[in-house]
Amino acid sequence: KNSSKNNIMGKCCSFRPLMVLSPLYAIIIAILITADRHHVTLGFATQQHSIRRCPNFSPTRSSCPAKQRTTTTTLLQMDRIVGSMGLEQETKDLTSTIDFPNNTPQGDDQDEESTLLLTKNLSEDLSRLTKIRPPIPGADISCSPAIISAGSSYTRLWTQMTWWRHANPPHIRYFRHLRSWPLSTSARKILPAVFMSSLYTLGMAFCLRHLRIGQYHLSSLTKGASAAMTALGAPLALLLTLRANASLGRLNEARLLCGRLIFHGRNLASFLRVYVQPIQPKAAIMAARYLIVLGWSIKALVRYESEDSQREVYTIMLGKDEAEWILSQPMNNPVAIAFRLRQIVANVGMMSNNSNESSFFVPHSAMETCINDLDAVTGGLERLMGSPIPPTYSRHLSRIMVMYLANLPLALVASGTPSLGAMVASALASYVLIGVDEIGMEIENPFPLLPLQQICGAHQSIVGNHMMLPDIPHDIETHC
Repeated sequence: KNSSKNNIMGKCCSFRPLMVLSPLYAIIIAILITADRHHVTLGFATQQHSIRRCPNFSPTRSSCPAKQRTTTTTLLQMDRIVGSMGLEQETKDLTSTIDFPNNTPQGDDQDEESTLLLTKNLSEDLSRLTKIRPPIPGADISCSPAIISAGSSYTRLWTQMTWWRHANPPHIRYFRHLRSWPLSTSARKILPAVFMSSLYTLGMAFCLRHLRIGQYHLSSLTKGASAAMTALGAPLALLLTLRANASLGRLNEARLLCGRLIFHGRNLASFLRVYVQPIQPKAAIMAARYLIVLGWSIKALVRYESEDSQREVYTIMLGKDEAEWILSQPMNNPVAIAFRLRQIVANVGMMSNNSNESSFFVPHSAMETCINDLDAVTGGLERLMGSPIPPTYSRHLSRIMVMYLANLPLALVASGTPSLGAMVASALASYVLIGVDEIGMEIENPFPLLPLQQICGAHQSIVGNHMMLPDIPHDIETHC
């Protein structure tokens, strides 16, 4: 019995290691099966365990340490790459079908003849547009001839000869201005008011000297007239000066905005020619067409030109369908054109990003800045057009002017001036005061005075010339 018992105990002790290791083997086999099912390796499990222990780990947090970002990228790559070979092959097939643009134009744009044809069409359309919109003041359909002076005028761009005539010596300049006095547009406007003021002064002088109401002589009304004129003269001069300065400031600001239109348009045309036309000629030429139309659209906005005149320009440069689209927009036409420019530039930028052209980021940002500046020009002109000098100021100035001219005959009679002399003095004073007031009123609305026909023509010529500039010579490019 003892021997048999010892034999049984020996056999049990020999199987004891197997009984202890069997559960471990089962756990290892289960882990391997699970890992194979989810495509997870032992290293992946170790990295995942280390990430879970990190207290600052957040898969969506952009401020994680570099080690965490690297680990997260590894996890995502392992989860996507360690998969079925069929899914990997399908992804390769999908990416191979996408045609990303590169530094050379794709498709028809790669042909040099296509670029030359686009430039030739642009040149022909510019010639057609110049025929119906010649850059001369007399061809401006929205400028009234009544404000164009016979001599030097603000309604046209000045040249060296114009400045030379304007800066003649005093005796020549005075003689020329007196000779052209009958042709003065401002004098023609104020002469009726001056004539009425002089007749009023003549009638008042006669009545004050010869009429009597009962026992009262009308000449007694002249007592204290000189003091009243002195009291009214100082504020009248101040109001006239402030009014003229405010109106002149509006005129200068409008002219500055027109200069910015040419400046920013030239910069944008240069960017289109240098950076966009070599890779996307169609987009560059189309953007140039919109840029040319922008100047004429701004002129039509501030001059209240008819839609028919605008449709003619839009149809020549953009086509009938696009012309109707621009005219049908609820926004102003310049804003719609700026929107189209931004769309074209954005599309070129997105295509460059898809082709990993990081060098296009800087010119893209510069072109967006130019478009923003052009849009700001439109906004500034709209502000000047919609917000005049407060009308209360003009009304108050007009009332003081009437009171001053009404009291002027009383002061002249009180000083002993004859009736005819009083009439002449009143005419001269009226011409000076009413003339300053009328000049301030005239330049308060600067748009009829600006040489917009020539400015838009210059803008059109600058953009067209930039787009037709030749490429850099090969020998210069080699040295660069």
